[in-house]
Amino acid sequence: MRPAILIALAFAVVAAPRSSTAQCSANASSCVSCHETQGLRPVLGDAQPWHVDHGFGDLCSACHGGAPGEEDQTRAHRGRREPLIAIEDACAGCHRDDAAARAAGYQAALAARPPEAPSPPPPRAPRVAGTSRPADPYLAALALALALALVVAVRRPRLAAAGPALAAAVRAPTWSPYAAGALLGAIVGTAAVALGRPLAASSAVDKLAAYLGRWWFADAPYYRYQMAPGITWQVWLVIGVLGGAFASARWSGQARWRWLPDAQWGPRFGPSRGRRLVVAFLGAVLVQVGAGIAGGCTSGLAISGGAVLAPAAFLFMAGMFAGGIPTAWLWYRRAP
Repeated sequence: MRPAILIALAFAVVAAPRSSTAQCSANASSCVSCHETQGLRPVLGDAQPWHVDHGFGDLCSACHGGAPGEEDQTRAHRGRREPLIAIEDACAGCHRDDAAARAAGYQAALAARPPEAPSPPPPRAPRVAGTSRPADPYLAALALALALALVVAVRRPRLAAAGPALAAAVRAPTWSPYAAGALLGAIVGTAAVALGRPLAASSAVDKLAAYLGRWWFADAPYYRYQMAPGITWQVWLVIGVLGGAFASARWSGQARWRWLPDAQWGPRFGPSRGRRLVVAFLGAVLVQVGAGIAGGCTSGLAISGGAVLAPAAFLFMAGMFAGGIPTAWLWYRRAP
């Protein structure tokens, strides 16, 4: 009965209620995520000219202010101003030459609009006494401890006898895909519960490239409002992945300098380093473009999205196989 009790306790901890936060994609502001994606108060689809003109991008904070990088509603609304107040200042951020004319047009449209009754606030789920966001890390740690206790309780006789074999398996150059998948799932769940963040890697490239983009295109609204540079949690995630990969390679004795992959590439394409670097660079560009079109990469969309059963995640994975299988066949087919 002990394993069943531990399983029930683990599920109870993970299912404990928590404060609602925005389910933001890698680069979307909490404005778009809450008001549009989650439908709490959608406005970009209405007929107002300012929303029609600016609905193509994530430009809410340019007029409304606030903190678009925050997920909590109170922090996200801090510094928020009423729309169309100081409209010339808002327009001048992007339209320096004709801000006054644009402001006059929007003011005329605002004056001609009939008064609207204030919309009621969306219903809020009842809060359970004693639950709060700061408790999530402790809940995650407790759930992890219960899961480890479950493993020990079920496999205690085998663990004692498998000590040397387990150490050798950890140091092996390759792991079982089932074990690696289970550990990755545990990391995804812990990150979601303890930090409220999905795993996402491609957006780190966007945030770092935005430094160069903002320097190169100083007046571009895209780099001012939609893709602002920053050392965000995605960047630290990628740094951690690189550090962990290096540590794992050193631990298994696989870390060394090399220009070409150990298998597949050489027999098919030869020993040319230049060819390898060019193909790797072009492939990385295509991967990043594809992640931008799909709205996520294999970590952010496929893994984290699949963990919450997002339909887009499974469409993304189907597209990966539909494109990856014929591409691999064309590139790595046997030479005549």
